Amino acid sequence: MTISNYSEDDFGEKLAILINPATPIKSIEHLKGRDDFLVEIKRTLFSPGRHVFIFGDRGVGKSSLAATAATQYQSADADPIFVGGAVDETFTSIIANIALQALKRRKYETTKAQRSLSMEWRGLKWSTGDEVSGLDLASQIKTVGDAAELLKQVAEKHSSKPTVVLDEFDMIPDPKERARFASLLKQLGDQSINIKFLITGVGQSCEELLGAHPSAHRQIATIELPRLGWDARREIVTEAAAAFDLEVDNNVNWRIALISDGFPYYVHLIMQQILWQVFNDEKRCDAISWEHFYLGLNAAVRQTNVELKRPYEKAVLHRSDEFEDIVWSTADGDELLRPLSDMYDSFKIIIGKRENRKTLEQRKYNEAIRKLKTSAYGEVLTQVQGRVGWYTYKEKMLRGYVRMQAEVNKVPLTGETRAPKALMHVGNSRTGHYGPSVPRGIRFEGENN
Repeated sequence: MTISNYSEDDFGEKLAILINPATPIKSIEHLKGRDDFLVEIKRTLFSPGRHVFIFGDRGVGKSSLAATAATQYQSADADPIFVGGAVDETFTSIIANIALQALKRRKYETTKAQRSLSMEWRGLKWSTGDEVSGLDLASQIKTVGDAAELLKQVAEKHSSKPTVVLDEFDMIPDPKERARFASLLKQLGDQSINIKFLITGVGQSCEELLGAHPSAHRQIATIELPRLGWDARREIVTEAAAAFDLEVDNNVNWRIALISDGFPYYVHLIMQQILWQVFNDEKRCDAISWEHFYLGLNAAVRQTNVELKRPYEKAVLHRSDEFEDIVWSTADGDELLRPLSDMYDSFKIIIGKRENRKTLEQRKYNEAIRKLKTSAYGEVLTQVQGRVGWYTYKEKMLRGYVRMQAEVNKVPLTGETRAPKALMHVGNSRTGHYGPSVPRGIRFEGENN
């Protein structure tokens, strides 16, 4: 094995601490590129009656930021409470879940509590020797006022600074159920109830929450989370490698940063698989090589979430060969919003790197792009409202998977556009993160100056 003194179990356990694409990060040590946001959230939560809504594209790390911020703010006498939106969740079921978690209870089980701590509400009592289920509790929550009353008891029993993370708020299917949370947060503030909410969701759900109550903006601070900047992407890679006394070829590091498109999920997934390839290497080495990179990238493509793969597969499988090249051309560059002319320029460059490919005239290319808006072709793209001939990805995170597919086929997408560096907290709706495209002066192996 390349990495000495590690059994497979020891290596896997250490790797899981450093790199994990499947679960939110909860430690400041491992959350990269979000320091300013953590400071902003912590200072917001100090203000009585204020809560935080973190919104942004799927996969940018909203859950990790919320979990880390909650762990940072929550007092040491208890853990934060984590609940999530889902298709079968309602306002009352989530509030009941919060109350049960405050006493370490399971949501749908009627079990005897194992702690001396007790709570009693509306004739329901849960403590040592007593039984109550989440369904029982939810049935007693008739109004938003009931929920506020219950959370007041939760706050008094749980800890000195109780903190709740409500993840994937947008997954609650009924907009009326989501709207009730705006009224709840208003009541929590009006009644000076000592409990804080960190909510995550997509931008539309944030707008719905703010619009559900005329005073909601006073209770809810909104934070738009962009894609990771370049330094943070590279730091994840270098720190994971250094933990195993490995160096990383600089070009390999930049390539991982570029392919990931700023989504932490891809940085973690690619790096996880690369390190397993290093572990499997029969030769001794002290650096991550291009061979490890491509082997790991192939494994990462195979392990990518099936929901991300499906639109790509609908777009390219059982189509003419050039359709894959067309899809790749849409993911070139760093701009989230791109005109047809730019994508067509990318297409011509990609065709030049492929064997036995014929170019398309722009009219036919444009027709193919329009097909990528349809359900039959995976709804990969959507037209930018108010801008004729401009397109963006319907699911921004899909761009990273498209880049991975191009890279494993030895067609690197580097992009030519360079955007000026933006100041922190000044959002760039075109790039979705702060900072330039490929930083100036960086040239990848095989690129011409």
